[in-house]
Amino acid sequence: MPLSKIQSEILRLLASHRDPDSYVAGPTPLNRDAARYSGDIDVFHDREERVAAAALPDSEALAAAGYEFLWLRQLPLIYTAEVRRGDAVTRFEWVADSDYRFFPTVPDEEFGYMLHPVDLAMNKVMAAAGRRELRDIVDLVTLHETVLPLGATIWAAVEKSPGFTPEGLIAEIRRNAHHPAAEWRALQSREPLDPKDITARLRAALDDAEAFVARMPTDRLGLLFLKDGDAVQPDPERLAEYRTHAGRRQGQWPSSPDIAAAMLEGSPKKPGR
Repeated sequence: MPLSKIQSEILRLLASHRDPDSYVAGPTPLNRDAARYSGDIDVFHDREERVAAAALPDSEALAAAGYEFLWLRQLPLIYTAEVRRGDAVTRFEWVADSDYRFFPTVPDEEFGYMLHPVDLAMNKVMAAAGRRELRDIVDLVTLHETVLPLGATIWAAVEKSPGFTPEGLIAEIRRNAHHPAAEWRALQSREPLDPKDITARLRAALDDAEAFVARMPTDRLGLLFLKDGDAVQPDPERLAEYRTHAGRRQGQWPSSPDIAAAMLEGSPKKPGR
């Protein structure tokens, strides 16, 4: 949980179709163990030509398995469909996305392949800075508490989108973080969400991020920091104690075999500091 039943069934049905260049990303893997339900499934591709090449076989497999399938959009960079069985429904999107990331995609029993959790966190940070969506606010709190503190995420994420600064991203996220009660009531989750509590936790996370980036040397901008195989938020006064890790096209594992093996096991259970 909280994948819906239809989402879980679809993902498992199509898991064998996924590969390192056609992988699940977006909110679905972020919220697999969190409170918020996602209304769609996103499959990302590093090359435009892979979008249709993945979408059409997936749609055929879904139809053969008895799902009702309605195309909503078929464009070179994005295919979107509504998938339904009985009263259950979800949206499915196949999209092209940049192949610049910090880690390679990772195999997953349920999804086939998925974007690494740290790269998922960075994508969510960039999305939250560029739009005003309540779901992003909830997801940021989840990521801060379960994957990587926002300070470290934001510090590295600017490398994916030159022109942004960590301070600028934090300011934009704050600006987009105000939502009326009606939006909170409409957000689907497996348990009631407390707007005051989540907003306070986000504010504290952003305060912590702001203090962190203010203490970091600018010659380390855009880097991740690793300790004992995990991406962590480092102590700015003791940076020599951490390994640095840079992004590149299609990502890379850290050079140490032990660290690479640890990262391949999946996301950290607790955020590193």
